[in-house]
Amino acid sequence: MGWFTVPADEPPADARGALVKVVGGGPGRTAGAGVHLAARHLLTCAHVVNTALGLRPLTHRDPGPVRLDVAFPAVPHVAAVSARLVAWVAPRAADRPGPAPEGALEWAGDLAVLELDEPPPDPVRPLPWTDMATGQEVRAWYGGGQPFTYADVRVSACDGSVGYLDGQLSGAAVEEGYSGGPLWSLHDAAAVGLVMGRITAPGGAFAAQHTVRRSWGITRQAIEAELVRAGAGGLLPPDGGHGAAVHPEDSGLRDMLAGPVQALLGAPADRAAHATVLGAELGLRTPSDGSAPTVEELATVLYTVRRALPTLTESLARTVTDSGDRAELDRLLGLGRLVEAAGLLSVGEHRKLLAKLTDLTARDPGLLPRAAAEALQYMALPAPLHGARLSVPAVPAALHALETWPGDCTPVPNETPRLPALVRVVEYVAAEVGGLVGEVLREWSVRVAQRLGVHASALDERRADAARWAARTASAGTCVLVELTRHTDDPPDRYRCSLWRLRDDGTAARAGPGDDRPLDGAQIARLVRTVASGAEGPGRGVPMVAVAVGPDGLQLPVDEWDGAEPGELYPAPLGEDFLVVLRCPQVRRHSRTARHDLSRRWDARRRTGPLIAGEEVTSDRELMGMLKTTHRDQGSVVVHGPPKHRAQLLNVCLFMGVPIVLWDREAVDHRQAARLEPSRPSGPLEELPERIRHFRVRAHMDPAQAARPALVWEDAGLPLPDELQLADPGGPAGPGEGPLG
Repeated sequence: MGWFTVPADEPPADARGALVKVVGGGPGRTAGAGVHLAARHLLTCAHVVNTALGLRPLTHRDPGPVRLDVAFPAVPHVAAVSARLVAWVAPRAADRPGPAPEGALEWAGDLAVLELDEPPPDPVRPLPWTDMATGQEVRAWYGGGQPFTYADVRVSACDGSVGYLDGQLSGAAVEEGYSGGPLWSLHDAAAVGLVMGRITAPGGAFAAQHTVRRSWGITRQAIEAELVRAGAGGLLPPDGGHGAAVHPEDSGLRDMLAGPVQALLGAPADRAAHATVLGAELGLRTPSDGSAPTVEELATVLYTVRRALPTLTESLARTVTDSGDRAELDRLLGLGRLVEAAGLLSVGEHRKLLAKLTDLTARDPGLLPRAAAEALQYMALPAPLHGARLSVPAVPAALHALETWPGDCTPVPNETPRLPALVRVVEYVAAEVGGLVGEVLREWSVRVAQRLGVHASALDERRADAARWAARTASAGTCVLVELTRHTDDPPDRYRCSLWRLRDDGTAARAGPGDDRPLDGAQIARLVRTVASGAEGPGRGVPMVAVAVGPDGLQLPVDEWDGAEPGELYPAPLGEDFLVVLRCPQVRRHSRTARHDLSRRWDARRRTGPLIAGEEVTSDRELMGMLKTTHRDQGSVVVHGPPKHRAQLLNVCLFMGVPIVLWDREAVDHRQAARLEPSRPSGPLEELPERIRHFRVRAHMDPAQAARPALVWEDAGLPLPDELQLADPGGPAGPGEGPLG
């Protein structure tokens, strides 16, 4: 590049510079290996984590955010440090759904991402990666990293997911302690996968037909796919990790860039000043002798080095003062949209935004997918944002994808550039988090929009949209609180019903009948329907009906009670017209910490996806242990299994203050677990009541749909019936809110 030079940085001679030792089984002992991926993130096998924790190697259950000690053989004088588990791909059977059986020779999944508190010390650094293929000569190391432990093997067969590795009878063999370490291709000078396991001969006398020195590993291709599915995509760079420069063949566009560069930086002194700043941001060396690059040299850097063009325009935008220069800057930006290496953001803009989004995602993994889904609701979201939650390791991939997404499709004034999709998403994130962080993000958006020449009104319009969205709740409509009770001498299937309607100011108004006679389900449904429907208005969302019941009422089909009046042509089940959810405060009253537990879990409900209490959760005591330890802040649980087992788990959830619990009240065993999938239990949490309502509408139309979802939704901010009784011990409601006959 002439005036610009790349600092000398020899490619790694082998993978030991990125090798990680996972400590476990005793002080300083090696449980397995791992590899440094990027920044503070490490990759190893899930079974190595299990081994380090003293569990069976192929244990399927996610151990949660546990901490492990890790060390770096490249710096043996540095003590082991702590790393936290942030992403888990459980070992699973290779030939069928479900966990991998202990003793299996092959399995699938089996990955774990660890996060350090600080970046590793020099010279530890990430490796380049390339695809695994049959015939590659690869090298593996024992987790302890001793130089003499290298084992040379050949990829004898590879199907794109698994590579079988055969070694010579001389030298070291791949065995225990090698798992999780990188497989280093000697020819490609890149990692191609991870060591997974070995295939051993059966016990007894050795025979000629027995397999000798055969091991296997997961390919780079499969690692990438597994991490994306786990919400941890992006750890392997989108370009495969082979450098920061792009080398396109067509020079016509490069030559076109020289025009606006000459117009803006024709003076050598100006060109030298901006080029020096550019080189520092890109990590390129520049002379300190007062010379300047030629226009052609600068254009070549803009054309070939990632983020060079937006980084230069960032410094130029601060100095542009007249319309002529602005027009040339816009011309340069317009050409930049055709430059593969350019990208949307400058190095500084990208660095600042990545840091903010990483921090916010660590606190609320659902924030970015939630904001993107709303900001880009008429567009197909990029793959990293398909899930309801985003892991911290996946933030770079999500940011990279949003950078490439099309801009806003709404009209813009004076043919100015459209607002980029990424900036729009950032505005929605800022509106959701609010406070000082929101202000910082909004200031970032303003600066990016100004650099790109986006009209202020376009940004203001999307900022107003974001503010309206951020003011939403789970139900943007009225909330009706219902309490169902029974006296011992009441007829079966009849309940005494108290109703309150929440006013817009958060206070509650008594809205039920003046008497206390027991009613059947249809009578209660008509009463609720009258109160809830009467409160609807233009622009308001679907009303929520929160029904408080005792423990024996959790299986009541309240959502199926028909609120149609005599003479109406069609039935009107409550669950089809309203967001019908259950509450059961009685169970929590047996716990001294119930109020605090509920509040803590409700505040943390968006940080993790639902805990699936499926077949692997064998008892109520086991679930209680999980909610006390690895899932202490768990805000939502999906309960599966036969009715008796399900009731026990549900009772534990309520006792432990879990605010959101979903189950199928008609399920007879674990085999019906998949019936709830159409409601997307792992989707955006605030939309779950509405998804359940849609599910109920479809189930009523399709008799073959046997599932009947029940949902506890205990909003910690809603008053409880006994609190309302004390506030209004039975007197008639205020004007317009009197008893319903």
